[in-house]
Amino acid sequence: MDFYEVVRKRRSYRVYKPDMPEKDKIERILEAARLAPTWANMQGVHYIVVQEPENVRAIWQAIGQDQKFGNAPMFIVGIIAETSSGTNKNGEKYYGVDFGICFEHLILAATAEGLATCWIGWFNENKIKAILGIPNKYKVMDLTPLGYSTKSKGEVTDRKPIEKIVHYEKF
Repeated sequence: MDFYEVVRKRRSYRVYKPDMPEKDKIERILEAARLAPTWANMQGVHYIVVQEPENVRAIWQAIGQDQKFGNAPMFIVGIIAETSSGTNKNGEKYYGVDFGICFEHLILAATAEGLATCWIGWFNENKIKAILGIPNKYKVMDLTPLGYSTKSKGEVTDRKPIEKIVHYEKF
């Protein structure tokens, strides 16, 4: 799949088949995330691959969104320490940007592999940390189920026209 096709096909999926993705696909996805650029090449993002059924269920419960993601065979949890990135000239910490770049590489790679994901930001961080033994210095930024969707959503079509969001030279 070429890059622009991947971008057009990247959607959020909330219902999954119970089939575990192939190990080689998971490894390629994680490699794509590892290769993402970060502030001063600090590479502060860590990924926790959750595949054991008991842990998958516990993560699902920490998400707490009724039936969404219930059949997902696995999750990938992304974490970063605030000190694992830089600070811009306005004093804003850049760890969130580093995380976003890395996690989007992961999500797009999963799409290229024919797998479904959903960038989840609504969860109980303390429960996730306890389940996975994450040290306090790390922030659980987001997580995604990873697997095969029960249905295809097709390409993205519900976006504003480019003329409404792109400006040349001035706003």
